[in-house]
Amino acid sequence: MIHVAYRLWGGEGFFAKMLGTSMLSMFENTKEKVTVHIMHNDRLTADNHGKFCYIAGQYNQQIEFHNVEEISGPTLRKFENVHPDKTGVNSHWYPLIVHEVFPDLDKIICLGADTVFNEIDIGELWAYDLGKYGFAAAVDIKSYPKPLWRDGLVKPQNWFNVDVLIIKPSFMQENFETILNACKFIYDNKYYLFENDALNYLFSENYLKLPYRFNSIVNDIRRVDPPPYHLEKAIYHYAGPGKPNFNTNDVFNKLFFEYFLKTPWANAEMFGNLNNALEKMFKQIQNNSKINLLHFANLLSERSRAFLCEKNFQEPAHQIFAIKPDELMLDIEIGIEKIVQELNEKKGSIILFVMIGNYLQVRNFLLSQNFVEGVDFVNGFEFLSERHGLKFNFDSRSLVQAL
Repeated sequence: MIHVAYRLWGGEGFFAKMLGTSMLSMFENTKEKVTVHIMHNDRLTADNHGKFCYIAGQYNQQIEFHNVEEISGPTLRKFENVHPDKTGVNSHWYPLIVHEVFPDLDKIICLGADTVFNEIDIGELWAYDLGKYGFAAAVDIKSYPKPLWRDGLVKPQNWFNVDVLIIKPSFMQENFETILNACKFIYDNKYYLFENDALNYLFSENYLKLPYRFNSIVNDIRRVDPPPYHLEKAIYHYAGPGKPNFNTNDVFNKLFFEYFLKTPWANAEMFGNLNNALEKMFKQIQNNSKINLLHFANLLSERSRAFLCEKNFQEPAHQIFAIKPDELMLDIEIGIEKIVQELNEKKGSIILFVMIGNYLQVRNFLLSQNFVEGVDFVNGFEFLSERHGLKFNFDSRSLVQAL
């Protein structure tokens, strides 16, 4: 029997649907018998509990539920004490308490909810013998640079992501205090990847390395590899910005929806959820637009306009904004000190429209000089449309998560 544990904190929301999609994709690609263990808390709804059972029953597989707050609440408090998180989410620590949740298992596969199997059998992962190692993880060969690399604490070639692990529960028990101290170290030194940083900090040179196909991170593939993209035999991980959206021309989004549409969440209620989310989105856009328009109408009754442009955008800016000869136009090439001096002299009497490619860098500097965004300066590109050459990319991830 193969044992697979999922961690689920938000059992009432979209992550439950992602988990169900992941589980279904695993069953469709697996020949062996599997027991899925869902590590959850009180947020798991009865409806989603039932849907998980339905999926397992469809494929004649087993499923068990483990309320980690009831089983390991005091231990979770220890992690929360050394590494507080204002969001209240504590599922980061679930893989680190498997020895308490599964004391009778020699090994277990731990998965994040945002994974999807493509033509890969979970039996291939289960077949790995951990031998002398406490856990196995896929080497994250496409990862973006991490602070732990910068500080020389982890070598890039050893970095792994923790959302696909094969773990000996006894290893977590034997190393519990060491891991707990590492979580405190991570927090105290402002590293931000929770258990991912803690386990890499401790064990990046002492774990069984698995091929990347067992944890292929969609966002990193899009960031590093040139399109067009092709699906391979892999476990795809929709971490962070890689969450699926409605663009099914993208093979990774299409893969997710091919499985999602087989789950019991793909029903008539889904369209009602989508309608509500669209209505909320459009109302918010409309209200924000009107509030901003009124704000700038009032602001411009008291202040004159000024412009900070890159040289190659000065001529288009003159035409688009109908800039008058007496309005201030600043060139970024004159240097930031002269710009700040000019702005300080006119502070309170102008609003600066910033049209620089790296707006974020300029914004952060102006904020550090006590200028107020939306009052002393704004991003001028926000006033442009596609007619002016501004490319508009609609991000439907929030709509997907409302399904």
